[in-house]
Amino acid sequence: MTALVRLLDALAAALVLGVLWIWAAGAIGVGRAGVDRAEDLIVALVVVLGARWILRSWRLPPLAPPRVVAVGVALYVAVMTFITVTRHYALRTHALDLGQYVQVIWNIAMGHGPWSTMPTLGRPINFWGEHFSPVFYLLAPLQWVWPGAAVLLVVQTLVLGAGGIAVFKFGERVVGPRAAATLATVFLLNPSLHGINLRDIHPAAFAITLLVAAAWAYEAGRWGWCAAALVLTLACREDAAVAVVGFGVWLALARGRWALGAAVAAVSVLVLWVDLALVMPPYRGEPYSHLHRWRHLGDSLPDILASLVFRPWRWIAVVATWPKLVYLLALLAPLGFLPLLAPRALAAAVPALAMNLLSLDPILINRRAQYQAYVLPFLVLAAVEGFPRLKRWQGRRAVHVLAFALLASLALTSRTLNDLTITKWRLGPEPLAAWALIARVPAEASVTANDRVVPHLSTRREIYLHPVNIGRSEYVLNRIETLPAAPEGYRLAGREGGWVLYQR
Repeated sequence: MTALVRLLDALAAALVLGVLWIWAAGAIGVGRAGVDRAEDLIVALVVVLGARWILRSWRLPPLAPPRVVAVGVALYVAVMTFITVTRHYALRTHALDLGQYVQVIWNIAMGHGPWSTMPTLGRPINFWGEHFSPVFYLLAPLQWVWPGAAVLLVVQTLVLGAGGIAVFKFGERVVGPRAAATLATVFLLNPSLHGINLRDIHPAAFAITLLVAAAWAYEAGRWGWCAAALVLTLACREDAAVAVVGFGVWLALARGRWALGAAVAAVSVLVLWVDLALVMPPYRGEPYSHLHRWRHLGDSLPDILASLVFRPWRWIAVVATWPKLVYLLALLAPLGFLPLLAPRALAAAVPALAMNLLSLDPILINRRAQYQAYVLPFLVLAAVEGFPRLKRWQGRRAVHVLAFALLASLALTSRTLNDLTITKWRLGPEPLAAWALIARVPAEASVTANDRVVPHLSTRREIYLHPVNIGRSEYVLNRIETLPAAPEGYRLAGREGGWVLYQR
């Protein structure tokens, strides 16, 4: 047994060295025999560590739980900031949604209001007709100091990293500091959290930390801070009201505050209806546009709610599918399936889960997409509340579930760590060529540009996603394969690598 344990330890060490080598050199081996994805070795490492744990678990040093959380949050922020910012400068971010959000926030900062030219309409729109996100007013001053997308990517990472502190402070009151520190680490390793952090920026992402912080504030008897966190959640986006409905469910079922929970849920539904029916349509000039994802249930919020209760045949077949079962398993596995042991707390996730499961759009059941931002906080709260029940049932063996959660999280989020590979973040000839042309575009000029270039040109009044407004924009920047010849009325202004810049 001892010899096998030592062999597994040596194999684990070799795999760790292999991962470090891939990060530093780009690959191990040559040609088809080579390995250039760190995730392949990380998954193998998880298997080895799991076998090692089964044979003989490790004795962890008696570290102070707050220090464990502080180190975990610092590592999360450092690694994810590096990944998100280098992805951006390597032209791996997108016009939608990063470029659009940058333009809206920059316009607010410059006093122009929440206007965007990103939609394919070819004209500016008031963004509050697309998504109602007043939280952008809090982010706007950052554009005075550090214009562009990078500051928003950093802030989003800081907010999500702070969620680890919120999970720890909430868990301290429920499971004690040591288990709370482990659960906070599980949260920081969560693949959905990483996926949300990597998908450009989304105001919905802030709801993850805000909702856990609201639960912590409630447990600590700080009602004002709890209310402030919920109000900020509502300010993230119009559909964040669904998540606050979930918080009302949590208050009612997990804390027995039925009247308060019902009031929070009712106010949230009212806010959702006001946003969708009264606030947003005048800005857009037409009804709310995102209900098409639930068109099989109805064409308005009241009709959709009525279908859920009175017309179940419209949605049962939509929910009961294999991909959606896999989606649920992928959400629960990184938390060791602990949420299932706290059904009252888990019920708080039902409104947001229903929104995803009832949809016809497959992106809503992508476990790494921003649409999990309203689900994840309640799964984490339920995991924290499920652990003491597991401990009462299994005693010291409950720690095995935490070990499983950590290993499952590492395996499912291993693709995130591919972005630490030098070939992912080092600027090659093509990104450098694009940057050379970006630098030639005047700050106030209107531009029609490639999807990957738009986020770098969004601090201006007019920026369009190709091919919108070619013929009107002063500049057109795209890949040569997309625009091999100058559009009518334009002349060549620059050519670098595989990129070309035309000027009208």
